[in-house]
Amino acid sequence: MTKQYFHLPGKHYFLSHSVGAQPKSYADMVAKSYTHPWREEGFNVWTPWFDALEHFKVGLAPIIGAQASDICPLSNVSSGIAKIMMSLPARKGRRKIVLTEDDFPTVGFALAQGERLGYELVFLPGGDALADPDTWAPAFADDVQMVVATQVYSNTSVLAPIREIAKRAREAGVFSLIDVAQAAGAVPVRLDEWQPDFAVGTSLKYLCGGTGAAFLWALADSAAKVAPLDVGWFSHQDPFEFDIHHFDYAEGATRFFGGTPSIGPLAGACAGHEILNAQGVEAIYAHNQKLLSRLFDQLPKSAFYSTTREGARGSAALIKVRDYDAAAKALSALGVGHDTRLGTVRVSVHLYNDEKDIDALATAIEPFL
Repeated sequence: MTKQYFHLPGKHYFLSHSVGAQPKSYADMVAKSYTHPWREEGFNVWTPWFDALEHFKVGLAPIIGAQASDICPLSNVSSGIAKIMMSLPARKGRRKIVLTEDDFPTVGFALAQGERLGYELVFLPGGDALADPDTWAPAFADDVQMVVATQVYSNTSVLAPIREIAKRAREAGVFSLIDVAQAAGAVPVRLDEWQPDFAVGTSLKYLCGGTGAAFLWALADSAAKVAPLDVGWFSHQDPFEFDIHHFDYAEGATRFFGGTPSIGPLAGACAGHEILNAQGVEAIYAHNQKLLSRLFDQLPKSAFYSTTREGARGSAALIKVRDYDAAAKALSALGVGHDTRLGTVRVSVHLYNDEKDIDALATAIEPFL
């Protein structure tokens, strides 16, 4: 779709699943919204910094199908998961948290701390079956407190049926938490429409916003039912009240804020929002899927560890090779940016990739299949 707005190291950048390419406007955005006000407007720096926070939420909202007021910026996904889990109300008999074997490890690490609170983790088997709503049936039992689903699984690129999971969880009285880290910016996300209770994500990947600019989304009704333990002055209804003996939770997702936010990363991430919103996520998704189909058509279906099924995949592919070290050396020599997972070559496509990139990748990797 467009390359001119990004710094693209190498010749063919296929690493958006790990770190999205940096927008050329990133540094200027940080300077404009963070460092310049700090240097030049020190007497009133909080005003432009609050504007940067709002700019982040407003820019992100259409990308994830949400209202800006329901978004809470955070530093990373792990923090958001922990905050949500620790905020849940005690409900008699509901001591299970359901997740899957294919979730990113940080999800499991954060949720495992719930065992200290008396929770039991239940892992659903991974693989293509996670695209089937019926696979999730154990998550809707009357002893489940929360189900955690990833919209796009990083190792398989399988798309989970988020709409149906959220619907069934709601009907069963189970809280739902959706991880959109591998979806936001590349796959349509419609949180207002699907109405899970919570969602978390990061700007690091397809949002092309770098580290330190993650987010938590909460359905307004759900936020009103929970009481975060990890709070700070930005979780307070009136952060500038300055009464150490008085604390009222802020309304909505803002109650999850905690202490002083990291303005710089959030300001920089807005550069990615501007580019993505100008292109439109639906158009980006169609573009990415077309490129993936081109790749799948050029290589044997047996070469792929990840799903190739159209309509049920994200924007990444894991390619099985006989000798990863040899394949990696050849790909690097040709300037093909990639990484490895489970002994495979892992690649992903995004709006700055084109057909020439796909053809170069297929030609370079074919001898190693």
